Amino acid sequence: MGAKVDRPPGRGKSGFEIMGKTVLSAIMAAAILAPAWVTTALAPSALAQEDAAPTPQSISTELYQTAMRHANAGDYETARRLLEANLQIKPGQVAYLRLLTLLAVLNDRPDDAFAALDRVADQGLTLGLERFEEALRAADAARFDALIARFAENAAPVGRAERLAVVDAPDALIEGVAMDIEMDRLFLSSVAEREILMIEPFSPDEVTVFADADDGLWSVFGIGVDDRTRMLWASSGVLPQTPMAEGEEVGTGLFAFDLVSGDLHRKYEIEGAERMTDFVVRDGAVYVSDNGAPRVYVLDDLSSNLRVLVEDDRFTSLQGLALSRGALYVADYTIGIWRIDLGDQSVSLVEAGEHSLVGIDGLLNTRDGRLVAVRNGVTPHQVMAIDLDREGRAVANVDVLLRAHRDMGDNTEPTLIDLADGRAWLVANAAWPLFPGDGSAPEAPRPSTVILEMNMP
Repeated sequence: MGAKVDRPPGRGKSGFEIMGKTVLSAIMAAAILAPAWVTTALAPSALAQEDAAPTPQSISTELYQTAMRHANAGDYETARRLLEANLQIKPGQVAYLRLLTLLAVLNDRPDDAFAALDRVADQGLTLGLERFEEALRAADAARFDALIARFAENAAPVGRAERLAVVDAPDALIEGVAMDIEMDRLFLSSVAEREILMIEPFSPDEVTVFADADDGLWSVFGIGVDDRTRMLWASSGVLPQTPMAEGEEVGTGLFAFDLVSGDLHRKYEIEGAERMTDFVVRDGAVYVSDNGAPRVYVLDDLSSNLRVLVEDDRFTSLQGLALSRGALYVADYTIGIWRIDLGDQSVSLVEAGEHSLVGIDGLLNTRDGRLVAVRNGVTPHQVMAIDLDREGRAVANVDVLLRAHRDMGDNTEPTLIDLADGRAWLVANAAWPLFPGDGSAPEAPRPSTVILEMNMP
C-alpha cells in the first residue's frame, strides 16, 4: 500500500466536469492520480521546494501547472505539447490522457480526443465517456461506438476467486493480508484501528486482535509471514486516518512478532524514515519501501538494523516490492516499476512497452520470479501477472488474473496480496474511498471486507 501521489483526494475515481475552459484551473488536484493519504502525506517531499534540485515529480508538476495556464489562456497546442511531455515522465498516466481528451473536446479537436482515448484502450484500461459522448458521437459515431466496445472488452470479468473470509469491521480500514501456511491462520492489517487481526481456521467467522497500539503500532499497512524465522512482519506509520492520542509521538517502523507466542520480538526504525508501508521477505531478509521519502531499506536479518539500500530522487510514490532474477522490483504508483540491482544497487525503470504499469499498489513475486501486481490506480481494478524479458529489464507479457469480480465493487479497491503454495489471498474491497482524506470520521456505510482466495496459474 502507500500514499500515492497523483490520485484524486479520497482515493476515489477521478472525473472532470466539462463546464468550459475555466474549469481547467480548478481541476489540478483532481487530475493527478493518487490516494488521499498519499497525496496529503507526500506533497511536501514530492513537490520540491524552490531551492531544492528538481525531481521528476517537481518537473511533472511544473509542466502540469504550465499546461493549465496555457489552456486557460486558450493556447491549446502549447497545453497539449506540455501534457505530452509529462507523459514522457509518467508513461501511460491515464489522468493526463483524460485531460488531453478534455482539452481536445473543449477545443473542437475530436481526432485528438479519439487518439488520446485510443491510447487508454491500448493499455487495456477504460475511462468514463459520459461527459465526452455528445461531442465525440457527433464527430464520428462509428469511431465512438468502436471505442465503447474496446472499453467494454477491457472491463469484462476475468478469472475466478472464492471468498475465504468476510470481515465485519467497518471502522478498521483493512489494507494488508498474510497467510500462515503452517498453521492455516489468516492475518489482516488495520489502518484506522491500529491493529493486526487474526482469523483461526477452526473459527473462520471470529476475528481476534493479534497486536495493537499497546505494542507500539501506528496504522498497519503491509503484513507478511516469514516461514523461515516464524515471524509475522508488519510495517506501520501515520496518516490522517491514524487515530492518535494527544501528545502521542508520530513515527514509522518495521515490526517483528513471534508467531508462536504473539510477543513483539523487535521494532526496527531508522533515522530519516517518513512512512514504511510495503515490504517483501526472503530468507529472513526484509526489503521495505518508504512511501514518504525516496528510499528503500533492507534488514539483513533479525539481529541487524535497517539500512538504506537505495535513495533516489526519481522515486515518487513507492508501493509494493518483489524479488526476481537478482533484482528488487518496486512499484511506483504514478510512474511504473523500478528495478534495483542487488549487486551494484543501480536503479532503472522497467520498460513497459505497450503495457501499462501505472497505478500498482500491491506487488509480490512467485517462486519462479513472475511478478504479481494489484492495480487500483486506474480502471478497471485488477490483479495481473507480469512476465519480464530475459534480462529482467522490460515487460515481455502481462496476463490479467482477476478483474471485475463481484467483490471488487464501486467505492472500494483491492489493495495488497499474499502468495504461497500456489495460491493467492487478496484484500478485495478496502474502503479507502469512504474514509475522508482529512482523517474525519467516515459518514457513508462501509461494506464488510472480503478476503478472496484464488489458485495461481
